[in-house]
Amino acid sequence: MTHTPGDLPSPDEFRRKMAHLDREFADARRYLSMLCAGDNESLSALMMEIHRGGRAMKVLAAMAVQALDFAQLSADRLGGDVQKWLDESVMTQDTAENERDQTELGGES
Repeated sequence: MTHTPGDLPSPDEFRRKMAHLDREFADARRYLSMLCAGDNESLSALMMEIHRGGRAMKVLAAMAVQALDFAQLSADRLGGDVQKWLDESVMTQDTAENERDQTELGGES
């Protein structure tokens, strides 16, 4: 489907939507910074703000986009296979979860 200039939003509407998008990306960066810094009090306040605003899924999507951008940048700069690393990380996480479940159920530790 081809879009004609009549399908485009007005400049004011475009600026308004871009401002919202910028806010989601900024909140995603703030969330990750607070998480890495271990600032649980600020992190909790931010999470409540995002949740009350009904923007949790938008901020989560912004984090995912940033993570994919970072992964691509890492692959380009470091020459690593990001997909292989992600696949192995999931396997490692699943193994840790299974071990934790076994311990909680009284199985082998």
